[in-house]
Parts: sequence; structure tokens; C-alpha cells
Amino acid sequence: MTAVKMFAEGVTQQIKEYLSEEYQNVECKVTEQQKNNGMIMTGIIFNIPGQKIAPVVYMEPFYDEVRNGKSMEQVMSGIADVCQKSLAVRELPESLDFTDYDSIKEYLSVQVINTKANQRMLSAVPHKEMEDLSVICRIEFPMTDGEGTGSVKVTHELLRQWDVEPEQVYQKAVENSVQNSPAVLMSMDDVMMEMSGLLSEPRNLLQLEEGAEMPKAGMYVLSNPMKLNGSSVLAYPNLPGQLEAVFPQGCYLLPSSLHEMIIVPKEMSVSPKELGEMVREVNQTEVACDEILSDRVYEFDKGRNQLRQVPESIEKGKEMER
Repeated sequence: MTAVKMFAEGVTQQIKEYLSEEYQNVECKVTEQQKNNGMIMTGIIFNIPGQKIAPVVYMEPFYDEVRNGKSMEQVMSGIADVCQKSLAVRELPESLDFTDYDSIKEYLSVQVINTKANQRMLSAVPHKEMEDLSVICRIEFPMTDGEGTGSVKVTHELLRQWDVEPEQVYQKAVENSVQNSPAVLMSMDDVMMEMSGLLSEPRNLLQLEEGAEMPKAGMYVLSNPMKLNGSSVLAYPNLPGQLEAVFPQGCYLLPSSLHEMIIVPKEMSVSPKELGEMVREVNQTEVACDEILSDRVYEFDKGRNQLRQVPESIEKGKEMER
């Protein structure tokens, strides 16, 4: 048993001492769940009999707090606070029925992940391969308390319940994503200014009015409005044309994480080999393991209008695999 799992077992034995009276009937169970890129995380399922939603609170951040010297009393209070806020969301939206395709189809969206690093997970879900990446579908829905969203992967089992073809689900997920979470391209300068609070309304360079001036030459960031799973825009069929309109001489797409891509115009004359080394260094030093998308550099093939890996960017003999 790992140290984190032992910690989680201890939490289940003590947590009721820190919960308010209305949650004293909660049932706790330790679980290990596979996340992106094969990462296994240890959590506790908090279930109240008769309640549809049973939230999972992951223990790794709290275990790290204990290791860094925080008192167990403070950590347990923090776990209890997260638990009670999660349990307060008692119901899913009334219109949502996971067994009925018509009920969930408007909530479908796409996500792009690494194929080799997620082989086990991909065996259970329908997906479409795109070079060394795979596009999966998710059901994303707003919580009834208005705070945050819930998310469920579309599995082969769900498709059997719906009696719907995978391609129909995929096309609907892409359509929803393009409409509800369009691609956003920003200059690196604008991104930095937005992060520092100096820019309240950053420009989406994919939606500039005709004749509008482009920023000075440099790197750009491609994502979506929420900057969450923003690399999913790679699956949008209209993206190649949008980027070509902004970068007629072409551009390279560097995966910064699952959440965003760095765009480097080819006119900057940086070699694909150098860009590949940059991606691998950032992945090794700056990006959490479960948020890495790929070690490769990409471009869009104008002839086929498809994403392709740039061969010169690939480091031979080293592959992402979990």
C-alpha cells in the first residue's frame, strides 16, 4: 500500500470528526482512479445514501501539505471543507439523463490527448486518432449550484446504451465545441498583460476585422475562452483555414500543455529541431505529468488540411507511453 493510500485510509477513519452534523451519515471509500497520461491518483468517494452525486476528493495535495509541515488538524479541516462544498451540490441538471442520448447530446464536447500515454484508457472509449494524438468525447454539464462543471468520458458502454454510432457522437461533440468553445489566438504580449491584470479585453486574432493591424512578430498562444483543455481546438475542422489567414507563410504548433498551444510563425526562422527540444525541456521541467500533451511539434498540411507531425522535431527512440 502506498503512503498516499495509507494516508487516505486514515482520513476516512477521522473525517466525520471534522464534518458538520448534516453530513454524519456520509459513507467514505478509498479509490484509485486513472487520470490523463496513465497517472493514478488516490481519492476518497464521499457518498450520502439516496444522493445521486458522490464526489471524489483527491488526497495527493493534502498528503503533500502534511509532508511540508502543515499540522494534521489543519489538513483535516481543509479536507472537510472541500468535502462539504462538494456534497452541497446534490443534484445534476434535471434535463440530464446519461442513459438517453437526446438528453446529453447538447453537452458533448471533444478533448485531445496523447495516444501512447493513454492506451489503457483509450481501450474503453471511442476515439479518433490524429497523428500521435487521439480525440475523445466528453459530457460536460453545469452544476446546479452554478459553480463549476461536471465531466464524464463517453465510453463504449454509453454508446451501447444510446444505440448511436460513434461518428454521430463525434460530429456532434465537434459541432458543440466549435460553437461553445471557439479557438482563441492571442499574442504572447497580450497573454502576459492579461495575466498581470493590465489587459481586460484581449483580442482574439482569429476574429480580427478586415484591415485590423496584427501584433508585432513573435510567438502566440492558441487555446479556448476558458483556457481549459484548450489543445482540443486542434480537432476543429475550421482551424487550419483560420490559422492560414493569420499566418499565410505557415506556422508551427507547439504543445505547451493540454490547455494551450504555442504558435511560432515560420517567418521567425526557428528550426523544427530547436522547437522540438524546447517542447521536451518544458515538458520535463514545467508541466505536470498528467497535463503533458506531446513531445512533438506540429503543422497543418495545406494539401490535406490535416494536422501533421514535423519529422525534424522528433527525438528518435524516446516516446511518451504509460
